[in-house]
Amino acid sequence: MKPVLSPLALALCAALSLSALPAVHAQTAPGSAGKQVITSAEQLPRRTVKLDKLPSYYLTAPKAEVLVLAANLEANAKADLDKFDIKDAATLRAYYSTLLSLAQFRGDWAALPPLVEKLRALQDKPGPRATTGVMAGILADRAAGNRDAAWVQAEVARRYGALNWQDVADSVRGFKGQLELLNPALVKGSFEQQVDVMARNMNLDVPEGVIGAIVGARLQEEQIVPIRAAVIAGLQSVIDRNTQVAAKLDLWTPRTFAIPANAKAKEVGVAIWDSGVDLSLFKTLPGRGVAFDEFSRPSKALLRPLGEAEPRWPQLKQLVKGSMDLRAALDTEDARKLKQTVAGLKAEQSKSFQEDMALVSLYTHGTHVAGIAVDGNPFARVFAASMLWSVKSEPLKPSEEQSRRTAQAYTDAVAAFKANGVRVVNMSWRYGASVYEGALAWHNIGKDAEERKQIARKLFAIERDALRAAIASAPDILFVAGSGNEDNSADFAEYIPAGFELPNLITVGAVDKAGEETSFSTFGKTVVVHANGFEVDSFLPGGDRVKFSGTSMASPQVANLAAKLIALKPELTVAQVKDAILKGAERRGKVNLVNPRRSAELVGIKL
Repeated sequence: MKPVLSPLALALCAALSLSALPAVHAQTAPGSAGKQVITSAEQLPRRTVKLDKLPSYYLTAPKAEVLVLAANLEANAKADLDKFDIKDAATLRAYYSTLLSLAQFRGDWAALPPLVEKLRALQDKPGPRATTGVMAGILADRAAGNRDAAWVQAEVARRYGALNWQDVADSVRGFKGQLELLNPALVKGSFEQQVDVMARNMNLDVPEGVIGAIVGARLQEEQIVPIRAAVIAGLQSVIDRNTQVAAKLDLWTPRTFAIPANAKAKEVGVAIWDSGVDLSLFKTLPGRGVAFDEFSRPSKALLRPLGEAEPRWPQLKQLVKGSMDLRAALDTEDARKLKQTVAGLKAEQSKSFQEDMALVSLYTHGTHVAGIAVDGNPFARVFAASMLWSVKSEPLKPSEEQSRRTAQAYTDAVAAFKANGVRVVNMSWRYGASVYEGALAWHNIGKDAEERKQIARKLFAIERDALRAAIASAPDILFVAGSGNEDNSADFAEYIPAGFELPNLITVGAVDKAGEETSFSTFGKTVVVHANGFEVDSFLPGGDRVKFSGTSMASPQVANLAAKLIALKPELTVAQVKDAILKGAERRGKVNLVNPRRSAELVGIKL
């Protein structure tokens, strides 16, 4: 289970570059005669590779040994593309990105341009389309001409500077932030402390994606690290040159509204089904909330305990703030502290540091979401449904017993919402069956990858069906879900709850304040509206404020609107509220931008 927010934890994952053949997902491609049509992630094959040594060995092994593994991965990727008509653009991007990395690794620079063109054609978001392949082209030209760091810096500045700044600003800033957090020791540590452990558990018969992770780590070490400072300097010059460019027009804020404290309105219960909430910051329903531990057993902790990390919270909080500043390319004390901390980490500290960041992400997530959901609504009363997911890098051992406990927790949570008079529930989290495939592999359950896929589907179905039934059993409650941050299709991946189609559920994608779809926002037929999810200001536990981005931040914007409509007109039904939100939204291409003021007008509320 994962919250759909990505502050420091996902920034670090991007810097570590431990992705291989990326997760399968997204939109349509023309049909091809004779090919097997793929309309769901579960239809694609799963494979394992028998290694001779632990994965970490290949980080420094002779290149010839890794090329043998890479050739097999490439052959399988090409065979899949030849065999399958994959109806999903993000899945195709995953395949072609893998082929691009493999070509770079073996130095086949002539293969890059057609792969880049395919990747660009599969992108429908302006920023990612414009930046796709830019760095690969610089690396290719550098290798061909044996160029020095000064040339790299100048080319980065020239090529990224030639792009439309309004389209690529967020991508450029984000790329620079990832490079500034790049520490090869963390990559080495991640392999030794996490990937190697999985490989031992599996008797070295590892998921094929591990090969892609090895190739990605080698590319990073051999081609990016030597020129990192030059690339960062080039990107900074682009950012500096565009500091005077007018900010995008803010279409979002003028559409929102606040309810005056003296308005004729009634209290409305808003549940935050999340990783825990600091309820001391909010007005609450009398029942306050329910909680479940990492094993889905009842717990009393409505705000996740920090445990032994409690004394380090001030420092960890600074790192969270620094990650947001770094993402925005701001040179602040917090950003400098984050870079200094990451740069000083040793390989043996990798696992503990990443678990710290996972803890902080989950500790802050629910409170931040709650602040957005009740902003401008003095009549909102918060109810916490806290899922205290594990922060350990080792996944919990999947079992039918565990899945049935999770199913029961979903049922119990919704029963608590009904018993406490909750009218709106925000769910800024999502997951699919693939989470169990990874956990089963880690624990070496199942005879092969295909059997693990089947076991994962069975366990996932238990939880999926229980969650769907629980939501459907509460027709008088409106549930609002975040779509996800993987730029993929929620229905192709079969995420829950984002992939559900239910009369009392709305799934939300993220735009920035200008109403433009963010580069990360997951889409699909179930994603029916969009709201601001970029650099949204809200609370951390304790009361400090910070800006987070993600569909986790977009979903509570819609929950906020629903709660305001109900507070001002308590007689509204779920159907009427949902209809007002959908009809009040403005279609802008793929985006269906929520308009709170228009929705209020549609139900007769005068602002």
